[in-house]
Amino acid sequence: MGTASTTARRRLGAGLLAVLAAIFGVLFTAPTAATAATNDFSIALSPPASEVQIGNTVMALISTTTTSGAAQPLNLTVSGLPGNVIAHFAFTTITSGTQTAVTFGAVPGATTGTYPITITATGTSATHTAVHTLTVTNSPSCSVATNPTDVPVPDLSTAESTVTYTGCPGNASAASTVEVHIVHPFRGDLVVSLVAPDGSSYLLANRQGGATQNLDQVYTVNLSSEARNGTWRLRVQDAAQSDTGFINAWTLNLGAPPSTCTGANPTDVTIVDLATVESAVTLAGCTGNAAGISTVEVHIVHTYRGDLVVSLVAPDGSVYVLSNRQGASADNIDQTYTVDLTSEARNGTWRLRVQDAASADTGFINTWTLTT
Repeated sequence: MGTASTTARRRLGAGLLAVLAAIFGVLFTAPTAATAATNDFSIALSPPASEVQIGNTVMALISTTTTSGAAQPLNLTVSGLPGNVIAHFAFTTITSGTQTAVTFGAVPGATTGTYPITITATGTSATHTAVHTLTVTNSPSCSVATNPTDVPVPDLSTAESTVTYTGCPGNASAASTVEVHIVHPFRGDLVVSLVAPDGSSYLLANRQGGATQNLDQVYTVNLSSEARNGTWRLRVQDAAQSDTGFINAWTLNLGAPPSTCTGANPTDVTIVDLATVESAVTLAGCTGNAAGISTVEVHIVHTYRGDLVVSLVAPDGSVYVLSNRQGASADNIDQTYTVDLTSEARNGTWRLRVQDAASADTGFINTWTLTT
């Protein structure tokens, strides 16, 4: 009896210990990797691929999603850019679950080809990348444009044919040419004009040639006051009865575009807390207006870049905001911005204006470069 009773008690004790071990094991076992909560996110680009002509820009949307845990701040960087291709983020710091945009620009001198551009999002708990395939192509000529499409010229009516220039720097040449080919049985009926993008009209032929057929002529026109970019029109008016014809083809040659003009200021300028400072670059001896894709390369040392409003001020006082308190607590600004400055004459004093809009942190403009 004593032996059986002892054995039973031992079995009961062992069973109780097993139950307690199971209970406390559940209560106190450390969470495994599968059960531990983690903060993570994903990143995607839309579209995943694009094409940009030299002298132009193209934009892609960066979308992030919080896939687990809590949202986290993300710092965006870019790598894989070929020479003379730049990227500009609308915001360099975002929160997972939000979107921003990146703009790619191909400045003159860029090499044509297809390039994988990597966007990296670095968070506090994870880092992820997305690849955008960018194809750089040659831009249409900034000198010569042709429209070979026939356009009927009805009797006693006016007809127009157009050519368009985009992404071209500066103004047209003082010795621009307009090559005109019009089929018409009585060319003395015709008034022919070139109409610039701003609506200015340049008379080429005013009912000249009498009963001679057709018009095949090259005209030289001073277009130095006209910006290259925009839609140009060949306007043909039939000003007398009985005869009709058509514009066969025409070619506009605005002359070689001006080369880029660059200036830099490497002198440090202290950014006082809650103050506005400026650094100047003067361009002289440059021709025409600035380019549609002008660039401003900025290097600012500052302990809280989200304090800063950075602008480019043109010689005529026009202000172009480059960065408006972006980047939060990140240090420094090292960024190249693209700006459409086609309405601005190149020559004159340009200013980089930096406003410190919040207290506690200071810094200095290290250097900046303007290419127009």
